[in-house]
Amino acid sequence: MKRKMTFSIILTLVLLMSLAITAVSANLYKNPYNNPYRNPQSSNLKQSGYSGYVLLQLPSPATPSHPYYLRLLVQHFDKQSFQGEEDAIGVYIWSPNYQGGSRFVWIGAIRDNQAGIDFQKQLYTGFVAAENQMKVENNELEIAKKGNVLTVNLTKAVKFEVGDPWPQHLKDLNFTFPAMTIEFRGFDEIQKEQGAPVTLAPPASGAGWISQLTTWEQPAWVETSIPAWYGSTIIHNTGVFTKNVVITWTPPTT
Repeated sequence: MKRKMTFSIILTLVLLMSLAITAVSANLYKNPYNNPYRNPQSSNLKQSGYSGYVLLQLPSPATPSHPYYLRLLVQHFDKQSFQGEEDAIGVYIWSPNYQGGSRFVWIGAIRDNQAGIDFQKQLYTGFVAAENQMKVENNELEIAKKGNVLTVNLTKAVKFEVGDPWPQHLKDLNFTFPAMTIEFRGFDEIQKEQGAPVTLAPPASGAGWISQLTTWEQPAWVETSIPAWYGSTIIHNTGVFTKNVVITWTPPTT
């Protein structure tokens, strides 16, 4: 039970980091992009959809030419979300040379909605992930669910590049994220998780925003196909299929 609670906490933190959104000017959060589903009587922002999370442990050759220890957060936001419909893949890479100790680094994300990219950059400008919010076309990234199955299909390779003025341990993470397919197949009971309100703190440019996350999730078997790296080999892992997620963002009061 303790292990399950710890995993849920880690997943919640990853989701909050990836879904964090801010609006620097008042106009952006009062009526962002004139979304017809936006409640004009509330300054809160809401997102809804579904997602999948996997810690991808890949076979490692003697001299790896690419990362082999990744966290991926795949997300689909529906049209009722304030930024509109969007598919996204958040990419976290294990960095053995990170200052202060090895850890996963959020290197960036792949998205098919420019509005989502703009909000991420407004929040994380000054962080390496903000510079690597990469745009693809709608037909190049498709995330969909049917019953207990979540499928991800990325048809385009995306290059993540970190240059100056970032330190060398971040530059060492440069790589090309390949085209791939991922399938999450949920099993066991669905658990509702109601997260506590979390306030963004400096140095986040969205410091003061309060987020609250509600999820309905279940464990999942995960199969990943990466032809450019492993040919026809299927990579098997376990993960989490979040069948429904609702995120509410409250702007600073001042």
